[in-house]
Amino acid sequence: MRRAYEPGAIFPLTSAQQRLFSVYYHHEGGPHHWYIIPHRERISVQTIIDKQNSSICLDHDRILIDPSVLDKYHIRYHRIIQHPNEFVVLSAGTLAQSFSEDASWSESIEFTLPGWIEDGHANVSVSPYRCNLPQDSLPKSIDLPLFPHEIIQNYITSDLNINTSDESVASKGS
Repeated sequence: MRRAYEPGAIFPLTSAQQRLFSVYYHHEGGPHHWYIIPHRERISVQTIIDKQNSSICLDHDRILIDPSVLDKYHIRYHRIIQHPNEFVVLSAGTLAQSFSEDASWSESIEFTLPGWIEDGHANVSVSPYRCNLPQDSLPKSIDLPLFPHEIIQNYITSDLNINTSDESVASKGS
């Protein structure tokens, strides 16, 4: 849950833990302005930050980057305005920062898709942080035994109604 109690609330640059997907729902209040940096620009952004101060991490919600800096270094980003009752969905590893025009409240949730786990992303360790934050503030790892292939496959076939076999849908009724 995120709440802006007054105009101009700032939400620093952030990325979902373990580079998961995330969805933000804006319940009510003034417009919310987003600056969204695609995952493929992450290394370029970190390089710019390293030139200024190598102790800053992208993953700890501690910095706000002026969009003119992104323009100067040709970092691709998207600027969107989110209004009440609208969703913003961020793909895995995306960086985002935002501010509100007025008091507002919204909520978010991080999620993944079965393919993200099957493709091995849960096994990939996130790059070491370049800051001095304590170890207990680092993201927790994902417990892979909770997601064995059989459970993922069962979810895909039963809950998502996706046919993963070679049979055509028409031949099932015959």
